Order: sequence, then C-alpha cells, then structure tokens
Amino acid sequence: MKTVFSFLTLLYGVSCFAQIAFSSFEDPLLYNGSYVDQGDPAIAHDLMDNTNEPLVNWTSTGNELGFSAKYVPYNDPDVGLTDGDTVGVTDRTSIVSAYPDGSKGYEMSDCDGNFILEFDPVDLTGVSNPTVSIDFFINETGYEGDGTENIASSDRLRIYIKDLGQGFETDLLNTTGSDINDLGIEGTWITVTTPLESNAQVQLIIEARTNAGVEAFFFDQIIFNGDLGISEENNPNFEIYPNPAYDQLVISSPLIGPKQIRIFDVLGKEVLSTLLQKDTLTISSLNSGVYFIQITQGKFSATKKFAVR
Repeated sequence: MKTVFSFLTLLYGVSCFAQIAFSSFEDPLLYNGSYVDQGDPAIAHDLMDNTNEPLVNWTSTGNELGFSAKYVPYNDPDVGLTDGDTVGVTDRTSIVSAYPDGSKGYEMSDCDGNFILEFDPVDLTGVSNPTVSIDFFINETGYEGDGTENIASSDRLRIYIKDLGQGFETDLLNTTGSDINDLGIEGTWITVTTPLESNAQVQLIIEARTNAGVEAFFFDQIIFNGDLGISEENNPNFEIYPNPAYDQLVISSPLIGPKQIRIFDVLGKEVLSTLLQKDTLTISSLNSGVYFIQITQGKFSATKKFAVR
C-alpha cells in the first residue's frame, strides 16, 4: 500500500487547517451485482478483485485513499464470500437512501466470517491537531450475539486507527461486548471523529463480522484533517510526563507563556479544557484510560497521546 503524505512542504511558513487525506469511494469504478471470492473460505487470505464484480480493493491514483480487503474465517469455517455477497464499492441506496458525500460508498454484508478493510497509511509528520472522521450506516435488523466469539452467531463491527510506529490502536467504534441491536446506532448515518497524535504514521482499519444479507454495514466520507504550515524543525518540543499518569500531568515546552489545554477521550469527546499558566495539570477527574491532549502555546500546537492509570 502507498503511504499518503501531508503536503506540508508546499505550505512552508503558512499555517492553515487542511484536509490531509480522504475517501468517499468516488474514484473507484462501479460494478453492480455480487462479489464471489475465489479463495478457500477455510483459510485466511487477501481478497482479489474479479472482472465485472464490485471492487473490494483500490489502488490510489493520487486523490482518494487506496484500500485492500482480506478475509478471515470463523473458528469453524463457513462458506465465507464464495456464495456471492454484496461487498465492496457500491451505489446501493435501497437501504441507506443516499450517501453523505457523492453517490457511492463501501458495503460489507453476509460475510460468513470476518471482512477486514485496510486503508493506505497516512503520514501526519508536521501536522498539528490531526483528526480522523468516518460516516457509517448499520442496517436496522436482527443482529446476533455480542461479538466476543469468532462464530456465526456473534456479529461485530470495529472501526479503528492503528499507530504504525507505536502499535497503539484507537477505536472510533467497537461493538465487541454488546449486541448491536442494543446500541441505538442502527438505521441512520452516523459520523464518528477522534483526535490523532501529531507526527505519527497511522492507518484506518475496518473489521466486520456478519452472517446474513440483511446484516449490512455501509461506510462513506473518510477525512483526515489537521493544521499545516509549521515546519518540524521550528516546532517547539512539547513534552508530557509521566505517561501513564495518575493525578497530575507535567506539560513542558521551551516557550514562555500560558498553554491552552484540551483533552479528549478516544471517542473524540472533550473531557477537559483549561488555560494552564504553569507546567503541572491536575487530571484527577479523569477515569483510567487512554486520552489525547491538544497543547496550544502562541502560534504552535501539537497533539499527544497519554494514559491515565
């Protein structure tokens, strides 16, 4: 897969909020009908595009993000996608009515196993306050199980970001541990957004497990955003410690002046905002877990990840 780089060097010395990478599945060609996997449904394997069938993979031509698909069977393998299923790039509107951006999206349904979609890595070097968002639609129907077992009666959807350098994974949505029917997220387009860590190389991944044609997931409008224009060598070295932290977090920089602090949980919800006059921030109000801290001092800004014990 190609890595998508920010166009920071084109904007050297000019700070602006910009779209770093995106996909609305408009670039790939559209083929209607079912996709039939030619691989062995009992073995995990990469999925291949077939002539005149919906595309499950896409190599970027420089605009939208590319993506590649793979299949992983249940612990007790089923037919997988060999029986012909509606997956891949689609313009099907009988369920979703319309797509948030453009006329196409990506569908995963009746996988009879696990369908995994990986997007091109995105390089956030020199990007301040990066975020990622995705729109998803879950067909309103009878889902089974709580997603904790790799079996046919345990439906699951997970959308997450993987930090390729540090190995961290940050969920945008993870239904594991819950019956999807109980979450109140069916029958409408939902946008989820989460902050990312500055100067990281990240990858968006979607994992779906369903065993019926009516159990359909749709995706559209993936956007990586951030502030561009401050070169890495001129950006001050913001440091946070200890990490993991308990009730206090030290935020240091070589600059003089107050720091605007915003802290978000992994779902992108702001949980703390303050103007910090010194270096020590009290975080005793935060529950144990992983957070993102956005630090702004003067014209400089950075986002970092930390954990609370």
